[in-house]
Amino acid sequence: MKIDAAMRFPWPRSARAPVSLTYDDAVPTQRTNAARQLAECGLMGTFFLTGTAPDLEARRTEWVKLRAAGHELASHTMHHPCDCSHVWVPRGYTVQDYDLARMQAELDETLGLLAGLGAPAPHTFAYPCGETHVGQDPQSYVGLVAERFLAARGVEPRIADPQNDPLSLVPAHDGAKSPAELIALVEQAVAQGGWLVLLFHGVGGDHLPVELAAHQALLEHLARRRTDVWTERFGAVAQHIKAERGRQHKASTPHR
Repeated sequence: MKIDAAMRFPWPRSARAPVSLTYDDAVPTQRTNAARQLAECGLMGTFFLTGTAPDLEARRTEWVKLRAAGHELASHTMHHPCDCSHVWVPRGYTVQDYDLARMQAELDETLGLLAGLGAPAPHTFAYPCGETHVGQDPQSYVGLVAERFLAARGVEPRIADPQNDPLSLVPAHDGAKSPAELIALVEQAVAQGGWLVLLFHGVGGDHLPVELAAHQALLEHLARRRTDVWTERFGAVAQHIKAERGRQHKASTPHR
């Protein structure tokens, strides 16, 4: 994606690009390491919570404190259904075990969870494993998500085009990278004027972790680039894009 300077999407504070830091699965090192480093750099993140995550159940009050501190609490379903090819997915909770009615019920349940945690609407969503279909004869559940959530994050590794990418399936780069690779992605977003969404699991521990030093280096870089980079929660960026698209559409519609 190459964007002419005159065609750049308008971001708040005349920033050149937004970056959203997102964290999946509600694992302990997000609540501890990630939250601490974010606070030290004065940045906010989005935590996509798996409703049955052991740490969320055991430390619910501390997760609520993240919301009170300004972070976004969002949905990653209740049971994290993924493809049956993953041996770690419990049988009965693979996407092949679901149908649209079961997924609809789970999406509604996770909205209830977010309400119980005090997370304000509109809510956002992240597809577990990036899977967007359920059933033995796969059917897309993107429509169910779009009916219930402002925006949803996928796993396609590219920078989002704010003008054209659907908010129901926003691409994201895996954040388990070196400091140089993470910073290069930020600078690529700045050059393109697109939306960089980074996807993290463990931070300095737990599964699929980014190294603690790499996460820290990224946050420090973002803090230094506050003038050019709008580091903001996933839902807030999505709200801005939706509003700006609506404004542009209204401005381009002939008056009758």
